[in-house]
Amino acid sequence: MSEFLSAAVGAVSALGGVVIAGVFGLAQARRNSADRVLDRLEQRRSAIRESRRETYAEMVSVLRRAATAHERIWKSNPADLQREGNESFNRAQALEEDLEHAASFVMLAGPPALGDHADELFYHYAHVLSVAKDIIDAHPGSTTALFDLATRQQESIEVAWLDSRLLFVRRARELLGGHERESETLG
Repeated sequence: MSEFLSAAVGAVSALGGVVIAGVFGLAQARRNSADRVLDRLEQRRSAIRESRRETYAEMVSVLRRAATAHERIWKSNPADLQREGNESFNRAQALEEDLEHAASFVMLAGPPALGDHADELFYHYAHVLSVAKDIIDAHPGSTTALFDLATRQQESIEVAWLDSRLLFVRRARELLGGHERESETLG
């Protein structure tokens, strides 16, 4: 009987060891599975963040080119602009199309609030170009710079465009965590 008891104890011990090993193996498999899911989520977040970074960078690039074109027009005078055959306006209007295109991509990349702001920037720029055209039409042949010919209302439209550009860059940087990275670099 003692052999039978020894065999039973051995079998129960072996079976218990298999069960315990199975439980630990299952727990480890679940942990590994959860880690893989978390890794995939983090990879997806990183891909979205990088895609947004590229989209926002393109928008900022177009905004800089548009600002340069606008500044060139704003500092010019109606006589010079008319003499050059509206070449500056043609370049600025081409950038208006680029800006609309970039704003559309920001709207797709999200978040919605930044997409709406990008769309507003496009309309601000179109309005600023319209204001410049109005000033030229109101003062044909003048040798005074457009910014000196502008009314207060026209100046406020230009200031709104400038403020909106800066706000877009600030919001995009905040969404991408740019302020935190700068403080880490500086600190």
